[in-house]
Amino acid sequence: MFSFFRYCYTLVLCLTLPLIFLRLLWRSLRVPAYRQRWLERLGIFNFERKAKNCIWVHAVSVGEVVAAIPVINALQTRYPELSITVTTTTPTGSQRVIQSLGKTVTHVYLPYDLPWALNNFIRRVTPKILLILETELWPNLINSCHGKNIPIIIVNARLSAKSFAGYVKIKFLVSKILQQVTKVAAQSEADAERFKQLGIDKNKLQVIGNLKFDVQIPVAQQQAGKNLKLSLNNRLVWVAASTHAGEEEQIILAYKQVKAKFANCLLILIPRHPDRFNEVAKLLEKNQLTYIKRSSGINCSLDTAAILGDTMGEMNIFYAAADVAFVGGSLVNLGGHNVLEPAALGVPIITGIHMSNFQEITDKLLAAKAICIINNYQELADRIIDWFINAESRKYIGAQGQAVIAQNRGALDQVTAELATFLSPSPLVPQQLNPVASH
Repeated sequence: MFSFFRYCYTLVLCLTLPLIFLRLLWRSLRVPAYRQRWLERLGIFNFERKAKNCIWVHAVSVGEVVAAIPVINALQTRYPELSITVTTTTPTGSQRVIQSLGKTVTHVYLPYDLPWALNNFIRRVTPKILLILETELWPNLINSCHGKNIPIIIVNARLSAKSFAGYVKIKFLVSKILQQVTKVAAQSEADAERFKQLGIDKNKLQVIGNLKFDVQIPVAQQQAGKNLKLSLNNRLVWVAASTHAGEEEQIILAYKQVKAKFANCLLILIPRHPDRFNEVAKLLEKNQLTYIKRSSGINCSLDTAAILGDTMGEMNIFYAAADVAFVGGSLVNLGGHNVLEPAALGVPIITGIHMSNFQEITDKLLAAKAICIINNYQELADRIIDWFINAESRKYIGAQGQAVIAQNRGALDQVTAELATFLSPSPLVPQQLNPVASH
């Protein structure tokens, strides 16, 4: 039955391939990078010989790449003789890999879930192991690796209630896919329980905590943020990060109220997707807010109301320059974005109510009074005004966020310990954990 399903699935995927490439072409009208490197998506690429017999890490986009970086750094330290190949799906994920890891890894796009494309990729790369960040259950990807005896480890695995509700409808198929997975290292007991209900063998399941708590902000980025703050004449800085359509309008309404109280307030507005930079620029113009684009290199004057963050890889620099941060994808029902980077820098955080993709993290921060949840732009404006008035409150909340991160570190050590059982022995690797050890 499962083989028949994969045959039908593959046939449909082949038939829709022209539409998939047309969609890439359409998306490239806004993001030119979608027009590039198409052959990689079919498993055709130039590959350095030294990258063979490697550790293969798959991280879909930016969020997964962020979680993967500490793991990659640890693996490079413990296994310097092994090369690492990183695949992503999106250009933004690709860009983050290149910016953060440079030539220390090999990067290509993940081939589409077609057996011949995947088999060509695997034949050329010959990976020793596949690490999948969070949850990517591609039937042919899993089957191809399983058939070639390549261990498949899902790292930092999570299943939101929404995703689980979708998977459970095809449980008989998902359970077959999970049977071919070697190990699932889940973020939380709730995630582990959902994987159990989908049919994963409990002996393959381990709760290790969330790798995102092991975030380390590079010193160079912290210093660059401090330098940016100084260049702004120490104005009060509010960063609105990873925003989406339907949020920027509310942020601008809130900003106008804040600026009426604090004339020296500066907004740094960073849309989540690069293809929306021009759209948000027009929105700032429509609201008669003077702004500069970060990419322009123009110095920010006292008359500048906002900086449009239209560059890549500078989010932590903006956070390090901030007095307060709003993290988007949360005033609209998109599940939110990672709040741990500003927390690691001691920046007080505000989000909207839609944080389902980061529920466990949000709950931990809420329990420590290290985050503020708001419902609308009025509450957003009120909270920022309150924090701008009370510097001690900002400092306390920021310190609480850093404390939550410190208390929840440790997933990285557990992951690298587990991976030691699949990679060549090294004296630097900690002792293996029991299969069902909890974080």
